[in-house]
Amino acid sequence: MLAIPLLTQTQAFREERCYKTVSATGNKPGDQRSSFQIDRDRIVYSSAFRRLAQVTQVVSTNEGHVFHNRLTHSLKVAQVARRLAERLLKEQPEIAQILGVDPDVVEAAALSHDLGHPPFGHIAEMELDVCARDSGLFDGFEGNAQSFRILTRLDIHRIDYRGLNLTRATLNAVLKYPWVRNPAGEASNTRQWRKYSVYALDRQMFEFVRQGDRLQRQSAEASIMDFADDVTYSVHDLEDFYLAGLIPLELLAAGTDEFERFLEDWHQEHPQDAGAKAVLGEPARFQNFLNATYNLSGRYRTGSVEERAQIQRVSSQLIQKYVTSVRLSETYSPDGYLERDRQCEEELRFLQRIVWYYVISNSRLAIQKYGQRKNH
Repeated sequence: MLAIPLLTQTQAFREERCYKTVSATGNKPGDQRSSFQIDRDRIVYSSAFRRLAQVTQVVSTNEGHVFHNRLTHSLKVAQVARRLAERLLKEQPEIAQILGVDPDVVEAAALSHDLGHPPFGHIAEMELDVCARDSGLFDGFEGNAQSFRILTRLDIHRIDYRGLNLTRATLNAVLKYPWVRNPAGEASNTRQWRKYSVYALDRQMFEFVRQGDRLQRQSAEASIMDFADDVTYSVHDLEDFYLAGLIPLELLAAGTDEFERFLEDWHQEHPQDAGAKAVLGEPARFQNFLNATYNLSGRYRTGSVEERAQIQRVSSQLIQKYVTSVRLSETYSPDGYLERDRQCEEELRFLQRIVWYYVISNSRLAIQKYGQRKNH
């Protein structure tokens, strides 16, 4: 029997807003927008959303290549998330209706999922966390929790309420990690210490959104947004840094010593990682995947117009492949309310690790990020 999430019982329940003032509803005379479309529009016109144009993903924009920033990333996540929600609604209408899947809610959540993330990527987030805890805030700083705070407290839309006064469904879809930080997990560095979507000071608004639901589960709409974020981040970061000359795909695909070093580092750092085990078990399959996907044939990156067009075409094909690889699930799992294809999931982990190995842990970029941490 399908388990019905508490938070998607009725449409009126989903559309309820935090504040009930006259100007809060958004239902102006002649306004044909739905409640969730109003949410989406409020996010797009917010100052926090505009700010994302100046927030980089990993490195600064003066590195000689036009990298994605958080704004372009959010727009792409929203596009992928909406198309995925529309497909699931069409192909699995009964389950989608019971779980509560609305493309407008998914798109609004995707547009706002990075609002609280600071510039310079995770290194700045880690440094802000240390600073916040040193200043007496026991739950520190976390980009996802900051996004929730911006939406519910910090951004300005009207003088008679705080935040953007979004609907319960949209706010719930933003909660990738629907819990507050657990201090008991600091010593063991557990997931509930590292990732959380709500500060303790925002617990009252969290209780409104969850309405007594104590299960630490994403909504189905949050699961869709989360998956779209993973796909977009992996595919487009790889595209960015390959074109910038930082990722030697041709060496990895050719089965050289470079590939062996890459695998050894991954296995040593995360010996239990399912993706690492899959690549170690079938290295030829993943090399063939790179060759077949990017049509490398041993070629080195040239930076030509033709190659750039090819890489963009590949990115589009990969996103289409991964978007069509998932289905709504009747039961909750570590992947939320989605069933993911095992082979596609392994490919995604492989691509993510390539970006991590050559970009995030790259020594030159590490020096730059150290300077960013010290100076900002």
